[in-house]
Amino acid sequence: MVLIGGPNDGLIRPWQSSLFGFYDENEIVQDMKKQQYFIKDSFGLRTMYEQNRLFMYNIKGIVHKQWVRNPDVIKGVFMKWLN
Repeated sequence: MVLIGGPNDGLIRPWQSSLFGFYDENEIVQDMKKQQYFIKDSFGLRTMYEQNRLFMYNIKGIVHKQWVRNPDVIKGVFMKWLN
């Protein structure tokens, strides 16, 4: 599984949710590894992580509409997985 996101997205809130992070009850973003669905391996995310089959890209400077248009993202991320 390939996850991609970044702090400048501007549309996805919190942006870390694109990497399976999310707010806790105090609206503090918690990393994916602290989420119950990860800990309990509810849908295999932890298994993929442990088997090195989960690839996460945190890319700064890309706004939401640029993800599919930015040449660096296309070359550095998308093409790697589409070939």
